[in-house]
Amino acid sequence: MTPPGGGEPTIAFISLHASPLARLGKRENGGLNVYVRAVCEELGARGVYTDVFVRRSDPDQPREQAMGPRSRVIAVDAGPARPLAKHQLPQTRAPYLEAVREFARTARRRYIAVHSHYWLSGEPGAALARELEIPWLHTAHTLAAVKGEAGFDSDLPERLLEERRTVAAGARLVVNTAGEAHALRHHYAARPGQCVVAPPGVDLVRFQPREVERLRRRMGLEGMRVILFAGRLEPLKGPDTLVDAFALVREDPRLRKRVRLLFVGELSSEGERVGQRREMRQRVADLGLAGEVAFVGAQPQERLALLYCLADLVVVPSHSESFGLVALEAQACGTPVVAAAVGGLREVVADGRTGRLVEGRDPRQYAEAIAEILAADPDAHRELRRAARRRAERFTWERTVDILLPEYGLAPALAAACREA
Repeated sequence: MTPPGGGEPTIAFISLHASPLARLGKRENGGLNVYVRAVCEELGARGVYTDVFVRRSDPDQPREQAMGPRSRVIAVDAGPARPLAKHQLPQTRAPYLEAVREFARTARRRYIAVHSHYWLSGEPGAALARELEIPWLHTAHTLAAVKGEAGFDSDLPERLLEERRTVAAGARLVVNTAGEAHALRHHYAARPGQCVVAPPGVDLVRFQPREVERLRRRMGLEGMRVILFAGRLEPLKGPDTLVDAFALVREDPRLRKRVRLLFVGELSSEGERVGQRREMRQRVADLGLAGEVAFVGAQPQERLALLYCLADLVVVPSHSESFGLVALEAQACGTPVVAAAVGGLREVVADGRTGRLVEGRDPRQYAEAIAEILAADPDAHRELRRAARRRAERFTWERTVDILLPEYGLAPALAAACREA
């Protein structure tokens, strides 16, 4: 297949299983969705066109939806038009690729690069780039081998094989951290120079410190120290560890039981499979915490930003985390973070300055770190908040796209020209 001869130069984003327009915190929607949307919006602001190809998961889903200047989401037919379980999605790759091919044949845009996301999109991304003879970039977002090291190997064996095929096929591997690049070399034999480190950013306007006393009053949280968890409810994210740690925190004499825990997010397919919410609610009841723990469901980004500001502390107890966007968003709101010392969280959270990093899975260690921050004197807590915001300001989507532009075959000068405009 040859690329269309005319039209606007466009980057094709291949995201089979997740739409950047989907509601965050539901099913598998999370950091990948934020990443794709933010990168496309920043590219659009610089005059670059993007098409994001997703699998239609609802019969009423429009064929095309604008996502921002010069960016659109295109839903293609691949399997039944409804949400599918993870184990069913690999079967949709062939019809998905054919539908993307057909769209590309008739599109009035000239595709200049392919950027595939997650292992399910590797094979169609490789095929499209090969047929159009254009650069192919791939972002894994999470890696099966790294999850396996953390004890989570429930993904299909096919996933590990496909990830290895993507690396062997020569994709330019866009990674969040130097640690992820090391994992790709160690577990997948990525070649020297095959990875490019492009740390994700954060929307520093949406996520910024705000006054939220009215929201505290409406939620009945006046005078309380609030701990927040934001993310999908599934074993990998470690919400059960936080419940057990919270039971210990509330007994700390310095806090006098004036502490509350909020869970923001809904079940993923894996969380649903293992009955995560049922188990958590039962554990909350067994520990006598029913009036002190609230499950508030998935929230839109604007509301989530307010909840970050409302919280005195955000906890990210994940077993594995390629980056840790929740920790970055929280810090952008000036909220300290206690996080697992894994993956990208080691680079996002400055231990001792913007929060604490916890080695291991012992709830007592989490409880100690949480109580230490919540019981800090007001001046120390204010300094933590200021340091958290300063830390977040180092991560911008402008910087991410500055790194990606030459990988797409676009002049790096485009970044400088846009900053000067």
